[in-house]
Amino acid sequence: MATFKCLLDKRNQKNKKDEYNLVIRACIGSDVNYLNIAKMTEKQYHHVFVKTSTDEKSIEFREKCNAYITKCERIIGELKPYNKQKFRALFYEKDKVKPESLALIGLFEYFIDNCGLKLRTRTHIKMTKLALEIYNPGMTVWDITPDFLKKFERDKMSSGMSQATIDSYSRDLRRIINYFSNEVILIPKNYQYPFGKSGYSIKNFFPKKLVLTNDEIKSVVEFKDPDNPGLEYSRDIWLLLYRCNGINFVDLLRMRWTDIKGDYIIFFRKKTETTRKNNKKEITVPITEKLRELLDKVGVKDSPFVLGKLHEGYKESTFENRCHKISQKINRDLAVIGGKLNLSVPLKLKTARDSYATTLMRGGISKDEIGSMLGHSNSVVTEHYLASLDIEKTHQINAVLF
Repeated sequence: MATFKCLLDKRNQKNKKDEYNLVIRACIGSDVNYLNIAKMTEKQYHHVFVKTSTDEKSIEFREKCNAYITKCERIIGELKPYNKQKFRALFYEKDKVKPESLALIGLFEYFIDNCGLKLRTRTHIKMTKLALEIYNPGMTVWDITPDFLKKFERDKMSSGMSQATIDSYSRDLRRIINYFSNEVILIPKNYQYPFGKSGYSIKNFFPKKLVLTNDEIKSVVEFKDPDNPGLEYSRDIWLLLYRCNGINFVDLLRMRWTDIKGDYIIFFRKKTETTRKNNKKEITVPITEKLRELLDKVGVKDSPFVLGKLHEGYKESTFENRCHKISQKINRDLAVIGGKLNLSVPLKLKTARDSYATTLMRGGISKDEIGSMLGHSNSVVTEHYLASLDIEKTHQINAVLF
């Protein structure tokens, strides 16, 4: 049996304002919980709850407290079996207030606030919300039709936006519509779903990439500047990414010394950490002599993290900020190196992955083996990836023209 009552908790001393904690006392079987909801003086408590004063503020406050009791009753009804810690956590959890309309901005905000998204995903969906709101202020779900999506694509393409960016916005929008159609059901069944074969199809666009030649990659490997050790450090970070199977900088930043198992580095990419288990793939990096030299050169041995740029227990927001700040500095240095070497392609952290895949492809490594080393979940991704790197073959093909 469970009973709930709002009362003034006098078990502890009053604060400097003569206030006690106002609590919901939850008696659940032999267990008693005191759930703090406000602070009040004895005089205020007597005015609101004993005299049951009828002024507007007192009435509103009693209604608010009754709502807390109703919340307790609802939680107990759903919490089987009872768990004290879980009960308290659910009580203090912010109530999810569903949007009152199908205004797109409200749906986006609810989804962002209530779906436990990773920081980077949340940031991207906020960008999508802003882009759509600027394009058509005050729009609702009813405005999202195949014709609208096609016009949005045409207009954004003509303004210079990339196809990849447009596709990413469309995927976010589709995710929102699916969520409010299938999970938190707000969208009526008579709404015409705008995506798919009978509507708007989101492209799988893989832009052609310009890549460094083998000689250019070798020039980066051999680069030295005794007068500017900062440039050489940034080059070494690029080389670490290149020699660690072309991983992304986020994975190197959070790489731990414990990820090294004998002659291998074994880890999961951050990009796939929330992927379903059957699609997750470990990255296995063989530690060559050159890679070991790099680890010894830039690794920080007294830190649990290889680069020594993080501390245990870091927050996701701290990680994102640190990653952004460090990668910006390194990319500035790499741009200077690229200028000194007169490279045909801008030297950036992300080109280490392209350069790794290109080197393997030029060396005759099979598509499946390249995909495995990159951590691709299927060969389709690898096919698109390698096709986008193969642009240099166009010169060989057209060389036969008269």
